[in-house]
Amino acid sequence: MDAAIGCPRPINSPVAIEDVAGTVKDLIDAGKVKYFGLSEAGPRTIRRAHAVQPVSVLQTEYSLFERDVERLFPTLQELGVGFVAYSPLGRGFITGTAKPAGQYDATDMRNTDPRWQPGNFEKNIEAVGRLGKPAAAKGITASRLALAWLLAQGEHIVPIPGTRSAARVRENAHAADVALTDADLAAIHEILPTGGFGARYAEGHVPDWV
Repeated sequence: MDAAIGCPRPINSPVAIEDVAGTVKDLIDAGKVKYFGLSEAGPRTIRRAHAVQPVSVLQTEYSLFERDVERLFPTLQELGVGFVAYSPLGRGFITGTAKPAGQYDATDMRNTDPRWQPGNFEKNIEAVGRLGKPAAAKGITASRLALAWLLAQGEHIVPIPGTRSAARVRENAHAADVALTDADLAAIHEILPTGGFGARYAEGHVPDWV
């Protein structure tokens, strides 16, 4: 099986990460899986797991709107761990289709997401609008620009945008064809230097990276 096992470690899990890594190592040694991946793990957890079975990849949210994970990059680079960026379009905000909190299905997390709340929402809408200028100068959408920006952050980074549209899949794939200059990156940085307006999650729901 040419596959990876992603092993997020729940907060307060009674299972040591070394035991998880050891179990995956046994599966890899048996030829049942090929790679070992972690999700939402911090430097200490990554190192402890890696010492038992080399970690191939870490998966965490990363986009122009969400930059916290950048503090983990030195560890990933030191250990040679790849990175999979989920929600690379800011949970859909950068597609230009965002609606204010309360206008989504009752089960949609964006109703409580701080970036969709009054005050932050308007600032984020403005930022996405400003991204349209450098995108238009290159003849692309803001979404493709945002994905190209992610790819420009390092060869070890692979974004995984989600969509139900075949046209969107094709558009997103072509982000790999976009070459960003230093001037392009500087313009993007000026618009969103540290991420979107508002926290990643509502208070009390932030992953515990250790």
